Amino acid sequence: MRLAICGGSQMETRFLCAFIREHCRQEGIPAEVCALTDLPQLWEGFCPGRYYGVLLGIGDTTGFLAARRLLETDRGCRLVCIDDTPRYAIQYLRIHAADFLLRPLQTEQLYRAIRRLTGQE
Repeated sequence: MRLAICGGSQMETRFLCAFIREHCRQEGIPAEVCALTDLPQLWEGFCPGRYYGVLLGIGDTTGFLAARRLLETDRGCRLVCIDDTPRYAIQYLRIHAADFLLRPLQTEQLYRAIRRLTGQE
């Protein structure tokens, strides 16, 4: 399964990719983790079925609009969103995001998010 990771910064993206790769390796989950540096890279070639799941760490209005566009384009894609404030948490759930994480991230939150992202929960 192909997972796209687009964090709020390059450092966050690298951290999340490494964390998810290691967890999937330990759990025997066959995952190809794709690091994306920004939204233009996410939209480049995006089409339904390209990603099994997307972890989106772009916050505020930009992140919410991107999440909504992503799910409107590909209803089958699992989406986990990360933001600095709970301002959009309810809206993310209304558009059927699989999970919402609030920064600062906690390890148990990440494990739960990975399970939801990969369809294990």
